[in-house]
Amino acid sequence: MTRKEKILIILGIVFLSFNLRAPITAVGSLVDRIQSEYALTSGMAGFITTLPLLAFAAVSPFVAGVSRRFGYGKTMFAGLILVLAGELIRSYTNGVGLFLGTAFLGVGIAIGNVLIPSIIKLKFPQAVGRMTSIYTTCMCTFAAIGAGASIPLADGLKLGWKNSLAFWSLLAVVTLILWFPQIKAGARPAVKTTDGGVKEKFSGSVWKSPVAWWVTLFMGTQSLIFYSLVAWLPTIIVFKGMSGAFAGTMALAFQLTALPATLIIPTLCDKLKNQRGLVFITCFLYISGMLLFLLGRSQVVMVPAVLLMALGMGGSISLSIAFISLRSPNGAKASELSGMSQSAGYLFAAVGPILLGIIYDVTQSWSIPIMIFAGMILFLAFCGWHAGNDVTIEEQKTELTAKGA
Repeated sequence: MTRKEKILIILGIVFLSFNLRAPITAVGSLVDRIQSEYALTSGMAGFITTLPLLAFAAVSPFVAGVSRRFGYGKTMFAGLILVLAGELIRSYTNGVGLFLGTAFLGVGIAIGNVLIPSIIKLKFPQAVGRMTSIYTTCMCTFAAIGAGASIPLADGLKLGWKNSLAFWSLLAVVTLILWFPQIKAGARPAVKTTDGGVKEKFSGSVWKSPVAWWVTLFMGTQSLIFYSLVAWLPTIIVFKGMSGAFAGTMALAFQLTALPATLIIPTLCDKLKNQRGLVFITCFLYISGMLLFLLGRSQVVMVPAVLLMALGMGGSISLSIAFISLRSPNGAKASELSGMSQSAGYLFAAVGPILLGIIYDVTQSWSIPIMIFAGMILFLAFCGWHAGNDVTIEEQKTELTAKGA
């Protein structure tokens, strides 16, 4: 790549990451107003948040195939158009359009979720960790900004909830302009052979690879824990006897404190032969915070509990995305693994908040759900131990074939 091409692709990735969470997190603070506007039940209002996750799960496995046919440049551009259309339909139509626009938005974001790790692998094979760090940090930063900006935009600038949500369409327009130079890129990705020639992507399905399943299980488990905590963290804190204002502050701190981990952990991936040590550190922080969260009954305990959980959360998100590129031999396989892992991951994530809510309804206690969280973190560490091994999908496949012979 020339210097200009490198700058353009980095800018493209950065602005794409801005669009992948903010349009979703922006809804949370405005749900009560949306519910009142369209006379929605609580279940229907909750579905506004769940629908994008279901779209992620449904669409992710097919993105790699579409990208192979049309190229990642056109595929991503189409995804951005869906994001823009979804934001406008969601804000400026009616109750049906609210859900239809949210679905379009989810499909567009799913395309970005899947393709960015593969683009990083394709364009920056020697700097996967550094680029993943930039990507995840930008994504998580705007997730927090989206959650925190909704009310100031709606009330402070007197935009109302519809214009507040539509505000993020301006960001999508800017990203479309920045991404336009990539529109012809990525058609039929090829890789170098050992003799200097060029051949098509490696053969074989990632669904048959053990390491791909470990990456998928790691992605799914961290997604379930994350989205469950996003959904229930403030409620649990209030249940433990603290104020709603403090619970809201902790919810924001949970998002912001994760940023140092999203910045540092992927960068370290480039410097280490394998990532098992990073998995251990991340999961140790996560479970330490979770155990404090289980026992805590005061703000003095709750603050360090949430901060430790946030660092574990940020590290696990970064590792789950880095594993997609690190365990893939090329950009094409990274796209397939990304689709596989994120499909399962977001399906788990959609189920988690509902399941834990049901457990609370039955037990009338949050202790059991928190203990389930702790158990899932142990399982996350187990999956990460295997996903963090220094082996790619194709290498493991070759090794298994040789053993079978």
